[in-house]
Amino acid sequence: MTGTYALSAGYYDAYYKKAQKARTVFIEKYNEILKKYDAILAPVSPSPATKFGELLDDPVKNMMTDLYTVTVNIVGVPSLALPCGFTKNGLPLGMQLIGRMFEEKTITQLGYAYQQQTDWHTKKPAII
Repeated sequence: MTGTYALSAGYYDAYYKKAQKARTVFIEKYNEILKKYDAILAPVSPSPATKFGELLDDPVKNMMTDLYTVTVNIVGVPSLALPCGFTKNGLPLGMQLIGRMFEEKTITQLGYAYQQQTDWHTKKPAII
């Protein structure tokens, strides 16, 4: 909604044009890294999973939990999230494999190979 408003309210240069320039920088950086590597391994979020409903009253903190997945969407590269453990309190931890544009097969194969060596995908978090 904010994007639609910014475009319709005459803020093209102030917001949309700057956002497109920032997007281009992200695309260039991802392409630079993915020229050297088949995939990027990164966390899914900057912190462990939160308890159900915990962030309903804090929209900024709620948005920050998606910090590491937002650029993937902006750039348009594939990403595969996989479980990779639990905190001491039993909350799930996740990692993501990020691949080159249109190379979903590579990250899917990497994810499959990871799951053949681990059993995190078979475990469920405790209900807290």
